[in-house]
Amino acid sequence: MRCAIDLETRLIKTAELYAPGRNGSDAVSWILDDYPRLVAEVRDLRKRVAQLDDEGAQLDAVLHELRQIAERINLL
Repeated sequence: MRCAIDLETRLIKTAELYAPGRNGSDAVSWILDDYPRLVAEVRDLRKRVAQLDDEGAQLDAVLHELRQIAERINLL
């Protein structure tokens, strides 16, 4: 099913920038088709960043413990 919509020229130009080799409504269609994949990828990246933050916090805790152990060894 196709339906005509009235879009500002700047929106079409922006779509053409993000859809290499496509022009006009083809570029807009490609952007709209690709949007769900892009959103899923951003969600995955956010989850990965959160995971890296957790891992970083765990490493900081281990580093703190190792420094305390090293200080105790130096006191011996």
